[in-house]
Amino acid sequence: MLFEILSTSAAAALVGISYLKRTELDDGEKIKKISLNCGLYIKEGKELKTIQLYRKKKHEWGTEYIYRIPLGLSFSDFEKRKDHLRDGLNNRKGTIEFKSFTQIKLKSNPIRQIKDIYENRYVSEKDVELSYDGMLHIKVLDRHMPSKIIFDESMLKQCIDWEVPLGETRYGFINHNMERGHITLAGATRKGKTVLLKLIISSLINQQPDNTKLTLIDLKGGLAFTRFRNAKQVIEVATNLDEALSTLLKVKNEMEQMKGWFDKNGSEDIKEAGIDIRHFIIIDEAAQISPNIITGKEEKEKARKCEEALSEIARIGAGLGYRLIYCSQYPTADVMNKQIKQNCDTVITYKLRDAIASRVVLDESGAEKLEVPGRAIYKTPDGVQIVQTPFIENEQIEKIITPHIVIKPRKEDLTIEKTAKSGGNTFKLEEI
Repeated sequence: MLFEILSTSAAAALVGISYLKRTELDDGEKIKKISLNCGLYIKEGKELKTIQLYRKKKHEWGTEYIYRIPLGLSFSDFEKRKDHLRDGLNNRKGTIEFKSFTQIKLKSNPIRQIKDIYENRYVSEKDVELSYDGMLHIKVLDRHMPSKIIFDESMLKQCIDWEVPLGETRYGFINHNMERGHITLAGATRKGKTVLLKLIISSLINQQPDNTKLTLIDLKGGLAFTRFRNAKQVIEVATNLDEALSTLLKVKNEMEQMKGWFDKNGSEDIKEAGIDIRHFIIIDEAAQISPNIITGKEEKEKARKCEEALSEIARIGAGLGYRLIYCSQYPTADVMNKQIKQNCDTVITYKLRDAIASRVVLDESGAEKLEVPGRAIYKTPDGVQIVQTPFIENEQIEKIITPHIVIKPRKEDLTIEKTAKSGGNTFKLEEI
């Protein structure tokens, strides 16, 4: 009986593999064929020369193909055809699990069953990454991307220092280090942008409760940040243009005091000064403080001053310990201030309405193609990745921040206190 089962499984697998081999190229052969069809070849006499496979490596996330490029072609030629490679590798359905063949019943038309497995197999959304070191490296990333990730507190335990959980990529789960600098965050309504903001805020409060300061500006009514209002780390929550201007001017003034302290003490940046505190300024929705969008002379002037303060924070704030998260639902060239954008090293964007909006945020199209809620493009100076960000419930947020909720004293003034600290100094702004 056991021998019969094993024989049946083996026979089905062999028939299935044979069928697939007759009908489909592997990715390495596909890449070569796509390259030829895209004109990535040179002609020597009557002979067409294109990339030649040197070797391939299997990884957990997929396969890396290494090619020789013929003389006359460059790496940039292939970079320009990245979309063609990606789409070509995804023009058929994905891989089949071996166990599908072990369930075939040989007494009931096995060939038809194999064809059904082939036609209904799991759809894989492959991605490609290109690099060059004298050889062309093409990584085909076919590791499954989940369509939804539920936040779990164990994610916080994987973070150290200023890291926050970001989500699942083709390579596995990743964190984002908030020390990298400013962030531009974009995404249409209900695609995940506000959930990520709440996750970042909750993570910072949990990871660095004594060193985190938060200034929250939500010009969509302030509802997204309501539950954080009484956390001891939150300095201000602004919900309209007047409050936003007042809050940003306070931050700008504080930053100028910090800069003066640095100059006086001969410190080049926040790390050299030995200061642990980081002040995060989160703006959600940038369009509401854009002088190019707002009407009315008085309101325009307020918006201009807000944008001026934000530009100053973006330009010199990072070295002083200030981190800006600049968000928009509908990014346009009018909304996204160029100086602010240029000083944001990290871009995270969810689905946007069209390629124009994507190019405003990313300097390239692609965000308009993101269909899954919570799916984002994560761009840093190190490269670009697709990430599925975690969904965090409000109950989970409450559990994280409740130990940090306080009855806040009346805010009247700011004083600067310099205190000795082992290994450095602490510049402390206290509210009294």
